[in-house]
Amino acid sequence: MEKKKLWIYIIVAFMVAYAMNLLMIIGLKKNYDLTAFVNTQMMYPACGVILGKLLCGNKEEKLPRAGYITVLVTTAVMMAISLCSLAFYLEPLEMNGVRVDIWNMASSSVLSIGSLIAYVLFWTCGKEKRSNAGLQRKNMKMSILMVVLFIALFFGRMIFSVYLRDLTEHTTENWDTFLSVLSDSRTWATIAVLPFSFFLSFIAFFGEEYGWRYYLQPVMQKKMGKRPGVLVLGLVWAVWHIGVDFMYYTKETGPQQFVAQIITCVVMAVFFGFAYMMTDNIWVVFVMHYLNNNLAAVFTGGGADALQNQVIPWSQIPILALSSVAFFLFILAPVYRKMKADPDQSATGLS
Repeated sequence: MEKKKLWIYIIVAFMVAYAMNLLMIIGLKKNYDLTAFVNTQMMYPACGVILGKLLCGNKEEKLPRAGYITVLVTTAVMMAISLCSLAFYLEPLEMNGVRVDIWNMASSSVLSIGSLIAYVLFWTCGKEKRSNAGLQRKNMKMSILMVVLFIALFFGRMIFSVYLRDLTEHTTENWDTFLSVLSDSRTWATIAVLPFSFFLSFIAFFGEEYGWRYYLQPVMQKKMGKRPGVLVLGLVWAVWHIGVDFMYYTKETGPQQFVAQIITCVVMAVFFGFAYMMTDNIWVVFVMHYLNNNLAAVFTGGGADALQNQVIPWSQIPILALSSVAFFLFILAPVYRKMKADPDQSATGLS
């Protein structure tokens, strides 16, 4: 049964994702907005876990089936919207001087509705069902500490990266831009709204982390050991992004973006894995992934659109690696020392 669950996960999380990546090529050639595809891809890992549990799990085990079905239905609708965006072109709307893709707006609306419904269903499903699904909230003091530590490291990495870029380019332009964004009241208004916006996009970060940290991390650590398992997981996570790297984040500097993705995914896999093992609370990783993506968008242009069509020179790769060292050093933490994962750390039901 566990092998069946793993194959279901691989088919949904990877094969479906890569099949949709092939279709993205059509949109890329037509210069369509591919955000709907990218948002939907975040859902596939969790869908792989959920289908494995529902199809191959213990029929007597109580699970938050209503929440699970909400995730699956939301993903199916978002996939349909993504496919429709290729088949039926709609002229973008003009809203406050900004061109807004209609299919992207539809996909985001479905994501928000699905997020709210799923969050409520997971919150109200009962302690036993949450526990069986690995969605229990516990070790709250340590969980809050992990989130605060992540925020501190995030800003430290960003400041150090800006300093290194100015140092290598013999300028203060990057630092001036950073201070300008930091002093802009709109920046802080956006940050103030982030805790509330979480509930409108929660399902996307659930989509990734329920697959990576909750399911695949224990599987790989059990087979390889804690350190090798989490490092390989980081590489797998990076390769999973390859279509997005070449067709969404950038269209001009794909190889640089992919190398940057490997660095980012490996160091984040180390820190997210550390936080998850320290707290046994998957909600901590949902929140950290959400903050990472949204704070990066805020400080690189003020919105999700800032993450599209980036141009990354090779000179930035060493800077990214150096500024990310603090996250990677958590691989030396005591929780990573044992060669094999603890028998009771079995979010996947492998024990």
